[in-house]
Amino acid sequence: MMNARILAAFNNKYMLLWDMNKLGLFCIVLGVIGLISFLITILLAGYIDERIQDDCDSDIGTIGQITGLDEGECQNARDLTDSVSSLQVPSLLAGVSFIVIGGMLIRKKN
Repeated sequence: MMNARILAAFNNKYMLLWDMNKLGLFCIVLGVIGLISFLITILLAGYIDERIQDDCDSDIGTIGQITGLDEGECQNARDLTDSVSSLQVPSLLAGVSFIVIGGMLIRKKN
């Protein structure tokens, strides 16, 4: 019974077009989320870099790193910046790709 309904839905071109529009809208939403995550990674990396410059690259911060009083916090922050920065390009590519695919699915006319 369920298979008959699925086949009937796929045979009905208006139902298929409506489903493609929903899928396209879903892809666009995913794309927007990807672009927002790209912007968040830019802001987060900038914030961490600013904190590193203020806290670690100062005279007191350098002394703390040399003596080990910072307990590796500066190196951890640099590693975190590298990790966050490495997510920028994939999130941008995913966001743009999903938006393009979603737009193509919505604009497709049958």
